[in-house]
Amino acid sequence: MSTIENKELSGTVMIVTGAGRGIGRDISSRAAISGARIALLEVDKATLSESVEQISALGGDVRGYQVDLGVEKEVISTFAQVAKDFGRIDVLVNNAMTHESEDLLHTTLSMWESSLKVTLTGSFLCIREVLPVMIAQGAGNIINIGTVNAKVMLGSDAYSIAKAGLHAMTRTVAVRYGPAGIRCNTVVPGTIATDAWQSRVDRNPEVFENLKPWYPIGRVGKPKDISEAVLFLASSKSEWMSGSELVVDGGLLAGPAPMFRIVEGSD
Repeated sequence: MSTIENKELSGTVMIVTGAGRGIGRDISSRAAISGARIALLEVDKATLSESVEQISALGGDVRGYQVDLGVEKEVISTFAQVAKDFGRIDVLVNNAMTHESEDLLHTTLSMWESSLKVTLTGSFLCIREVLPVMIAQGAGNIINIGTVNAKVMLGSDAYSIAKAGLHAMTRTVAVRYGPAGIRCNTVVPGTIATDAWQSRVDRNPEVFENLKPWYPIGRVGKPKDISEAVLFLASSKSEWMSGSELVVDGGLLAGPAPMFRIVEGSD
């Protein structure tokens, strides 16, 4: 990871949920290099420690907080502690999620509740706790990590439905709290190759190769692809964006890539 010379986020206090690995860790690392002060929220103590160590080694101003985002009292106490430790909260990135790949028929109630608890309810609790701080400051920036699954049916039903709720919450926050100086946007990733896919890779080592034909750009995404979009939304360069969905999907939602050649008879 190269050093970013432009300290666009210098002094910005950013909270990133699900920061122990994958996209969350990459967002946190790149934001820290850009000058942000980072609060990492993660339920897994081991991966949280790894992220703190890696970002500290990059010279980042970082603190880690172990928290279960589905437990209200833990979220309340954690956000109060972050505000105390950093003095303010400028940006919240709701990245944490759980992923169930079952269809609705085979989704148990516990799977359903787990998906909603972290992906949707956890994000709601984080937003609810950060809003008073941001309103008092007269400014704030909330970035929700959504998914293309919320836009079209791509499987993983409970996860997709929970993420669709998060997309709706972006619009609610943007409209209701915009007059208080708060922006809220959604980043909409396509397939991103992270360790969250490991169980599916174990079942099919060629899964990313199999997915490539559906992406006009010819590859699945990397964590950096999403992190750069988040850093843009976190910066003043996007200051007139709110309630938006920033799609970063390699062209997936533009159309089903393998289909047009079949329709034309050119394949």
